Amino acid sequence: MCGRTTNTLPRDELVASLGVAEVDAPELPISWNVAPSQPVYVMGAGPDKARKLKALRWGLVPHWAKDARSAYINARAETIADKPVFRGCLASKRVIVPLSGFYEWRRPGLGEKAPRQPFYFQSAHRSLLGVAAIWDLWRDAEGHKLRSVALVTTEANSTMQPVHGRMPALLPPEAWDEWIRPAPLAPGRLERLLVPAPEGLLECWEVGPRVNSVKNDGADLVEPVAL
Repeated sequence: MCGRTTNTLPRDELVASLGVAEVDAPELPISWNVAPSQPVYVMGAGPDKARKLKALRWGLVPHWAKDARSAYINARAETIADKPVFRGCLASKRVIVPLSGFYEWRRPGLGEKAPRQPFYFQSAHRSLLGVAAIWDLWRDAEGHKLRSVALVTTEANSTMQPVHGRMPALLPPEAWDEWIRPAPLAPGRLERLLVPAPEGLLECWEVGPRVNSVKNDGADLVEPVAL
């Protein structure tokens, strides 16, 4: 599960960091509390293989859905190639979602009503994280278009495991162009790409409960707290 992220780079800095050749996205606000249903930057590629930056709604609405309420914020790496809702997107609608970091919650107590402790994860080298993702195009009854995206998740690595059993499928920069190419992946590549992040890639710490509400935002959300 990955349900909250951060975007702390202005669009121009993000474009420079990603080596994007074409920008077709509005300037999204800097945010330390990006939630599903909000727009996120994605990096894809056209037929010329050049990197392109767009903004899609987080929460994939399948093209065949009756309404936009049928949204998937995550797709599991283990079943993405088999589930009909994701299988078609996987063939040619793959993108990278660049993140500054993301949150996950641990439930330290017993029972569903036990309070959850949020943790913040970012690159140990303060670099961008590139999450494997898929997108789809949905049209409503009037023909209005909605392009939306789901983040791929995989099993947790040792850094993530004490907090949660799942983590975003983080791709190394050398694999980004392969993932976003609008063509099927070579046989066996999916299983080798969508794996837990290498040890040492991430660092994490406990943060305060203000991040629990999407109404709250600001750099203070990622400040460490003492438990």
